[in-house]
This record gives sequence, structure tokens and C-alpha cells, in this order.
Amino acid sequence: MPRLNRRLLFAAAAAAATWFAPASAQACTTATTSIDLGAHSSFAVATDPQSGSGSAGLQCDILLAALTPHYVGLGIDASTFQLTGPDGDLIGYTASLTPNGAPLAVGNFQNLSSLSLVSLFSGTNSSIPIYIRTAATPALRAGTYSGHIDLRWYYSVCALGVAVCLSHSESPGFVRPILLTPLDWGSGTAVRVNIELEVEKDCIITAPDLDFGQAPLAGSFSPVTRTILIRCSAGAAYTVGLDDGAHASGGIRRMQSGVHYLQYEIYKSVSSPDRWAAIGGARRGSETADSGAGIYDTVTTQGYGYRAEVLPGQATPPPGSYSDTIRIDVAF
Repeated sequence: MPRLNRRLLFAAAAAAATWFAPASAQACTTATTSIDLGAHSSFAVATDPQSGSGSAGLQCDILLAALTPHYVGLGIDASTFQLTGPDGDLIGYTASLTPNGAPLAVGNFQNLSSLSLVSLFSGTNSSIPIYIRTAATPALRAGTYSGHIDLRWYYSVCALGVAVCLSHSESPGFVRPILLTPLDWGSGTAVRVNIELEVEKDCIITAPDLDFGQAPLAGSFSPVTRTILIRCSAGAAYTVGLDDGAHASGGIRRMQSGVHYLQYEIYKSVSSPDRWAAIGGARRGSETADSGAGIYDTVTTQGYGYRAEVLPGQATPPPGSYSDTIRIDVAF
């Protein structure tokens, strides 16, 4: 009979072990993270803040954490809160734990323990999110801008249990308050959040319409001059091309009215005999602009004067309203 009792006790102990086995072995983890703010035109970055979000480097199993009071604290060890790009250009930014929230600052400590677990770990895979917002910054060179924030996480959350918490996942040195023992946040765990933004080359082009007016014969139209205005990203030399329009034939531009055409051409300056086109040497370099040549600061505009003529040697087509569309392209 005693032998039977020993077997029953062993079975009871085995059942108890099964009851208190962990529902999940997952605990809190920390890791370096990256936030990509995407690629944006230099003019968009100049006028509008760019924003994005990602993990702040701490991820926990919030289902287990709900078994017992949790403790989470955040310290900001270091950051310039600036993204550095080509030639040392800088973009300032703020970081916060909520969209458009209070900016984080170096040396600050935040006790996040009073926040609900669902709202605190609302990021991807139950991580704590961090939100980045840049300051509008003009006159930037195109390229990759990068920076980082060094955070330090302090935490103690349930890591093992079913109905009750059997152990906690804790950052180094953390001591939970028990009776007369005070809370000790310990040394925490350092993580880095890397931040990156791509500034793309871009241009603002202003091109007024060209109107030859009216004339009774093809050879009676007077030449017309106009100026194309272009303003591009800082430090970005470029070339400008004009395509042949929608109705060109044999390398000659044409305006159309129904099934009839009126030939015309566009030349590189008000006095140049050289045709302005889209390929090779027929393009214009930004260093040849008639105004603002060689100044690439996103503020200075380059002006390109040109001359357009209805070709005089052609037969006069039937009366009508003749038109064409020219496409301007800028290549870096």
C-alpha cells in the first residue's frame, strides 16, 4: 500500500508540473531597428515635413505581461536629432512615442508603466513604436540622409505562466518592488534606432505657351522668342532637351490642323542657328543658361531663351488653327 501512495504522489506532482508549464516561452527582446522615411523630391523635403514610424527596439509578449504589474521605462542616451547627407547637409527631425507627440530629448527618462499594454506595444509584432518627423529644409543636395537615436530600455514583464506569473523577463539589474525593497531600474539595455531618408533630384519648370499669331502666308509669320525657366536641386548640373512634338516628319517639327500641317522649328537661343532637340549635342547644358548659369542652390532659376520660326520655304496650307505640343525634359 505505501508503494501505491508513492505512485499517486508522483502522478500528482507530474500533473502540477504540467499545469504550471509555460503557455509561451517568448519573453521581451531588444534589437537594433531601422526606419526608412522613403524617397522624396528635394522640393517636397524643402516645404513639407516627412514622417514615418517603426519599432523602437523593444518587443514583448503582452498576453503574458498582463498576468502581473509590468514596468517599462525609456531613457534617451544620445542623438543629434539630425540626418546627415552629402557635403554635410543636415535635416533636423523629432522623435516621439505617439504621432506628433512630445519630442524625445537626450537625458530624459520616461516611466511608461502606467500605460495600457495594448497601447504601449501597439507596433508590429507587439513592439513599442517610435514616430519620426523631419523639419522642412530647403537647399538640400540630393542623396541619402541618415542618423540614429540611442535608446535605453528598462523593463520587467511576465515571461512565464498560465494563471499566475512564475517569472519575469527583465532588463539587466532590474529589481521589482517587494515589501520594503524599492524599485531599482538597473542599467537597462541599449538599442539603436537608425533613420534614413532619400532626397531625390528634381526641377521646377515654367514654360509659357508660344503663339505665332495670324498670317495669310506661311512665309509671313514673324519669329517669336520665349524663355523657359528651370530651378533644380542643389548641386545638380543638368541638360535640357525639347522633343520633336507630336507631328514631326523627317526631323522637322510640324503643327497640325485636321489633315494639314505647318512646319516650324525651335532654335537654341534668340540668335542661334542650332536646332534645340532632345538628343546629344542638340540639348542645352545648364552651364549655358542665359541667366543663373552654374548656380544650383534650389533657389536660383536658370533662364533659357529660344527662338521659334515658321519655316518660310513651305507651301501655305489651308487656313485653320494649327497647334503642336513640345515636351521638355531635364536630365541629370
